[in-house]
Amino acid sequence: MYRQRVAAKLIICLLFPVFISSCATLVPADDFNAFIKEVKKESPDFAFMRLSAYLRDNAESAHAAEIRFALAEYYFQIKNYNNAIDELQYCIEANQKSKIAVFAYVMLYKIISEHQTDAETLEKLKEKFFSKSLFLVFSDSKTKSYTSILNNRYDVVDYVDKIEVFKNNEAFLEVRP
Repeated sequence: MYRQRVAAKLIICLLFPVFISSCATLVPADDFNAFIKEVKKESPDFAFMRLSAYLRDNAESAHAAEIRFALAEYYFQIKNYNNAIDELQYCIEANQKSKIAVFAYVMLYKIISEHQTDAETLEKLKEKFFSKSLFLVFSDSKTKSYTSILNNRYDVVDYVDKIEVFKNNEAFLEVRP
């Protein structure tokens, strides 16, 4: 009897992680909005796990850049800057003319300016910020906004002599030529 209980507990312990990881992808790939509503209700750690699993199972998703930006946000939050940079570079390369690319440049600039010593890359990013092609995505206004999957709102205000970025209505970054 004792051995049966130990064996049952062992089986449960071994199968529980498999069950939990399979639950992370129970939402069909075509119901992305419902999936995101669920993710937004969770803690950042669980949201990260769910988004990672979704991306793993749906690598070719039309929402891959949004998810990767959210992963970059998470990595940034936990100070894992190398992984954040990798995700941000994907966002920029895969979506050069999208809103996500603009905000990926913002976060990349923030990481490199505050946590890296790569002056050459920083200058290239600064040039990109003040090139009109980056902001032509938003040609209708001087303020650009994006709300990420993790519910962070980013606002970029493009002045003649500087660019200010706000995250959740708090100063996040200022870039001058």
